[in-house]
Amino acid sequence: MIWRTYQMTWPFLPDYYVDSIISEGQSICKQLTRRQDEMIGKKRELRVIHKELTKMCSKQDMELLQELEDKVKWSESAQLHVPRPLLPELPAPPMSGLMGWLNRFQVNFSFSNEVSSRHIRLFNDARNLMYEHDSLHVSLDGGTSKCFAAWGAQSFTSGKQYWEMLVDNSWDWAVGVCKDSWIRKDDSILDESNRDKFLLVCVKQDDHYQLWTTAPSTPLYIGRPLGRVGVFLDCDSGSISFVDVAKPTLLWRYHDGVYTFPVRPFICTGHR
Repeated sequence: MIWRTYQMTWPFLPDYYVDSIISEGQSICKQLTRRQDEMIGKKRELRVIHKELTKMCSKQDMELLQELEDKVKWSESAQLHVPRPLLPELPAPPMSGLMGWLNRFQVNFSFSNEVSSRHIRLFNDARNLMYEHDSLHVSLDGGTSKCFAAWGAQSFTSGKQYWEMLVDNSWDWAVGVCKDSWIRKDDSILDESNRDKFLLVCVKQDDHYQLWTTAPSTPLYIGRPLGRVGVFLDCDSGSISFVDVAKPTLLWRYHDGVYTFPVRPFICTGHR
């Protein structure tokens, strides 16, 4: 994805950039390997605990009460060594010359269609996916939220366009492009029943932020942008890219030919 973007902006991808990406990938791989070893060790411990509990089932009540204190200490000791979840995050280095190239295609437009809502359905689907395999006791209630959604008055069918959206005051946000067919529907952001929206989505749950794509719904393991998110629409190739303006780094690029025309700029922000 990064290589393809550099081909558009510069004739080659610098060696130091390739080396840094390889180094980051190797570091995260080592972390995952260590965490896997921890999980294997914990699996062995749990098997031992299971055998002991099975033996306890056949003992008399008085005998169980006598052993209760030791078993409680044993359980507490085992809990102290439960491996914590690993959330890999790629700290992509800045792409030199990227912003100068993108600013050549900067456009101005207005948002003439606006929707305000107190519902949080737009982002709750993403929060549900974040905790899909977690404990059943995890709360998925996002609480009271105010959402603001808007789409551009102008649609694009050809050429290259670039614009920036300010998202630093939003806990939940989504930026990108959408088709008129999706605007008229009541689908949520991550509903994959159609391919009428191509967005970068950020959702907050507790103290953790997660970035998502929408076609298909995929988590991105990269730090969330602070300040402005740049959106680059290339109608000639049928692709759309998202940039962290402050760094500047490439966050995500939908592949060529991913959408058909026309499409409109879209933004949705939410606050609890």
